[in-house]
Amino acid sequence: MAGSLFAATASLLGASAGPSIAQEADRPWAFDASLSYYGEEERVKDGSFGLHVTRRLKGGSLSLRLAVDTLTGPSASGAAPSLRPQTFTAPSGDDRYQIGAREKVLDPTFLDTRFAGALSWSQPLGARGEADVGLSVSSEYDYLHLGANGRYALSLNERNTTVALGIAFARDTLRPVGGAPIPFAPMLPVGRHDNKLGHESKTVADLLVGITQVLGRQTIGELNYSFSRSSGYLTDPYKILSVLDPATGDLTPGPGLPGLYLFEHRPDRRAKHSLFAQVKHRFGGPIADVSYRFMTDDWGVVSHTVDFRFRQPIGETWYLQPHLRWYRQSAADFYRPYLLNGDPLPEHASADYRLGGLDAYTVGVKVGVPHRGTRELSVRVEYYRQEGRGPEGAAFGLLTGLDLFPTLNALIGQLEYRF
Repeated sequence: MAGSLFAATASLLGASAGPSIAQEADRPWAFDASLSYYGEEERVKDGSFGLHVTRRLKGGSLSLRLAVDTLTGPSASGAAPSLRPQTFTAPSGDDRYQIGAREKVLDPTFLDTRFAGALSWSQPLGARGEADVGLSVSSEYDYLHLGANGRYALSLNERNTTVALGIAFARDTLRPVGGAPIPFAPMLPVGRHDNKLGHESKTVADLLVGITQVLGRQTIGELNYSFSRSSGYLTDPYKILSVLDPATGDLTPGPGLPGLYLFEHRPDRRAKHSLFAQVKHRFGGPIADVSYRFMTDDWGVVSHTVDFRFRQPIGETWYLQPHLRWYRQSAADFYRPYLLNGDPLPEHASADYRLGGLDAYTVGVKVGVPHRGTRELSVRVEYYRQEGRGPEGAAFGLLTGLDLFPTLNALIGQLEYRF
């Protein structure tokens, strides 16, 4: 019983839950197609299509993943709002846009399409082992990702325990529109490009060690630790910081622009540690799935994530799966909502809200219709809300009453068909 429970529900290091290769020998092909939508209120919209194809062979399994994403809509630039209109130069350096008084500072020029693919091979090694190797590539207008990964899993204790080790390495090339900005260089008026350089690159190495354990006839648990090290160009080339008058909070005049805006600068190294725990339990028909993730890094960011799903069968064919998620993050050591004119430049600084303190909540539901155990149609709808937690006393002078840390609301939808 424990062995079959493990085969039916466990997943570790990205391995798909489900029957083994031998059990599926009579069904050599498996397909998983999905359409997804993510839309932020007044901001970015993302439409995507994904396809996962698996071909089971006598000696192993070949898997191919393809994805296409199209992103449109304004994106937060990092600049602070103001009581008067603001003028910005577009990332290309050949155009400009304006933001009205008291309005959120969003860059309306954001637009991108991403094509991604991943190929992996999974094969049993001996009576209890399994190995996976894979390659991945992702291409955007200004970004190229190349990656490789590997995993080895070993079943012990009559297959009630599985330990696994996974590694991954990626090299990314960044070719920002208009060029990568010189750190802390000022935004210049249209037609000037002497604040930009050429392309940049970064590398990312990941290590994951985990264990999956059958805890009872109806319960299975997972615990893993992951370490990630990034090096190279980790700055976002499209994020800026406003430079304000320290007495009034008003904009400081810039070179050829009404306001002074400096391009951000982040450290060129980042090390992250994560601990993840998950438990799944079957209550007869319903299944509860709860997980917790803790992350800390050398940028000063600490985060906590609690995720809960409860799959409730409805009749003999349908199921309903509510979803709740809570996330809390502390700000990076170098996060600043703005800079003050006359102060010495810090070594690193960013006004990117994704590096600030924040709380996020997700609530949603998934409805699925399995058919004969080999096909399933499902629809998922979720609401996402993110609330920023800025430094105390950040609003002063003319900033008082302005929304320095606006709330973000988003709608998530997905249609998925497995066969």
